[in-house]
Amino acid sequence: MRRTRLHAYLLRSFSGLFFTIFLPIIAIGSLILFVRIAKITEVTQMSFSEMLLLYGYFVPTILFYTLPITFFAALTLTMVKLSNDFETIVVFSFGVSPAKILRLFTPLTVATVGVLLLLSLALIPITKQLVKSFVSYKSIHAVLNIKASEFGQKFGPWLVFLEKKENNGTLRNIVLYNPSQPKEEQILLAHRGAFFNEGGVMGLELFDGEAYRVTPERIEQIDFERMKIYDTSTHEPFTYRNLAEYWLMATADAKRLKDLILFVSVSLFPLLTLAFALIFGILHPRYDKNFSYLAIFGVTTLYYGILSALAKSTPAGSALFLGLFFVSGLTLFWLKVQKRF
Repeated sequence: MRRTRLHAYLLRSFSGLFFTIFLPIIAIGSLILFVRIAKITEVTQMSFSEMLLLYGYFVPTILFYTLPITFFAALTLTMVKLSNDFETIVVFSFGVSPAKILRLFTPLTVATVGVLLLLSLALIPITKQLVKSFVSYKSIHAVLNIKASEFGQKFGPWLVFLEKKENNGTLRNIVLYNPSQPKEEQILLAHRGAFFNEGGVMGLELFDGEAYRVTPERIEQIDFERMKIYDTSTHEPFTYRNLAEYWLMATADAKRLKDLILFVSVSLFPLLTLAFALIFGILHPRYDKNFSYLAIFGVTTLYYGILSALAKSTPAGSALFLGLFFVSGLTLFWLKVQKRF
């Protein structure tokens, strides 16, 4: 009964600090993400519902990179708060050792690792491909969203302006301007036109117009009855892969292998830093100085920095580092905390 009450009390203290840290970080991350999505709308027309859909695709990535550090920071600061309030001293006086506190947090930590593995190895690969598919689709069909009386719209290398767009798709009074050549400008004027799709390549068909080529030396003009312009910009093809195919590419693709190593390593971060949270969180407020914030920053930077470097070169080195990091955490926990309290 006493252990159950202690467990519930520790979880309440931890959850309060966890959400205090987690929610502002999620809000800031969401704000930055909406700015990124807004930049996509500069090139591609998107409705508000499509923006929300795209935001939903990025949510697993935000959660994945936020949860591990938030968990470690919240657990460390929880133990610091309990220590500063002399509550850990009371707990130890009732025969509850630091090792028991570590074991009490282990199931929650393992559950968090399971959620992170689900996010990183399943949901993130799926949502990444959905984002690529969405952007690829919008890029290919962006030319169909050109609106009347709006400036800054593009069709391939051409800037497009049109006076009117009828319900049947006919365009009226079209102006195209191509500034891609440094010493040459091209201008097309047409009374009528329409977009078309020819073998998967988007094009613009113009009728009854004039074409101008302007150089520093002269201006050339031709009249035409019909002209076709093709969108020559390249759109990267998208191929969806299931999870097995996606991660099997790690055997031949160095970047995919690096992603796999980093995803697994970041997912294990809460478990591997569990001992460190108690090392820097459990202290005697009268004799020990509080270096918790510096410790959180130092441990996180060390872990992520070394893994980022090792993941590029050797999977074996990454596995060795994870093992050494875990063992060193348990060893320091035993020497600094368990033996002392």
